[in-house]
Amino acid sequence: MALTARIPAAIDTAGFIPEEWSKKVLDAVHNRLVVVPQVDHSWEKELVYGDTMDVGVLNTVTASEVTIGTEGTTKDIATGSMKQIVVDQYYEAPVVIGDMSRRQSQIKLEAKAQREAAYAIAKQMDTSLCDLFASLNSATKKGTDGSAITDKSLIDCVEVLDENDVPEEGRVWILDPSAKADIMAIDKFIRSDYGYGDVIPRGGFRKDVYGAPILITNNLSAGTTGAYGVYMHKDALAFIGQENSKIDIVLQPLKHQVTINCTSLWGVKEMRDSFGVCLLTRKA
Repeated sequence: MALTARIPAAIDTAGFIPEEWSKKVLDAVHNRLVVVPQVDHSWEKELVYGDTMDVGVLNTVTASEVTIGTEGTTKDIATGSMKQIVVDQYYEAPVVIGDMSRRQSQIKLEAKAQREAAYAIAKQMDTSLCDLFASLNSATKKGTDGSAITDKSLIDCVEVLDENDVPEEGRVWILDPSAKADIMAIDKFIRSDYGYGDVIPRGGFRKDVYGAPILITNNLSAGTTGAYGVYMHKDALAFIGQENSKIDIVLQPLKHQVTINCTSLWGVKEMRDSFGVCLLTRKA
């Protein structure tokens, strides 16, 4: 059945914005996320109501020598304490487009606005996790603020996680463009005669360092001169998204404009302090 004419007619002239925009915004957010996909989401599905998730913490159990004739001492796997992930990050990214601009533009301004709003939300999601890097491993930091990352500082990070019995699978480096440039100046990571299979022969940037992938972002928290990067396992931090990138399209005919607003609600938490270590970079 055809829609009847509307008053004012400018609403129809400007065109309807379909509901699938919500999915487009969600996809755009996910495509721009760097840090969020690298952390633990295992509790996300359990958050159905409220703003706090209580997560139990287990002890590390150690083995003891058997003494014949003596009953072994039982081990308590519960610490009695818990971690609470509070969903307290609530952000929006409203974009306003005037009706005249929508009509006269040769491009789809609504689509551009959707992508920009999605980028703003994705950037803030990543930033909220990056803010936790500096406190990992009791605020231990490797490298020197404002100085180039060296092979030694990379090895120091690996040593810290190895000593903490952190599983090798699931580790990742999250660094900034200055760190990428510094690593490209270290021969063993770009020269094919070192024998690494993922080195590009013509001198490209390798895919991983010491068995962990490298991800580059501009969302790291700033230090004094450089920024706080990280070498971590995914279980070090947790992310819970309660309202994942909702999109509201608000037509305002009396103001001759439309507001496209992307909102998202989430929470982040340091879960395992020993599963990550901060690596200082050269530039913020």
